This record gives sequence, C-alpha cells and structure tokens, in this order.
Amino acid sequence: MIARLAYLTTPGPDRFVLNIQPFGSDDIQRFEIAKAHLANILIDGAALALREYSSNRVQATTSTENADERARAGA
Repeated sequence: MIARLAYLTTPGPDRFVLNIQPFGSDDIQRFEIAKAHLANILIDGAALALREYSSNRVQATTSTENADERARAGA
C-alpha cells in the first residue's frame, strides 16, 4: 500500500494514533500505537530522512547571508 496521506494525532493523554489514507481511497485508516512505537517511528524516520544518500535530502544552502540580513529583508 502507498499512502496518499499519513499523519499522527494525539486524541488524549498518552494516546497516539497513526492516520493513513491509501492512494485511491477517500477513507482514512486509524491505528492506535504505543508510545514505544511512536518513538521508533520518529527515530527511524529521522535517520531515514537525514540519510546522506536519500533522494529526498534537502540540498545544502549555498547562500552566505546571515539571520540578520534575512530579518532586514523581511521587514
């Protein structure tokens, strides 16, 4: 299954729900997960997202402007 949409919600204290909408469906499937599962998803997900050879890796910024220059430009 390929997810069209996936996100986490917390409907109550110490309750974690993984919501998934598969491609080709309007229904969202909900799975309550344990805190340990949530931790594993976050740890593994961060490692995968930051992997050097990932095709989804954000390119390094080559700009030399600093935060003060960005703040002045936005003002």
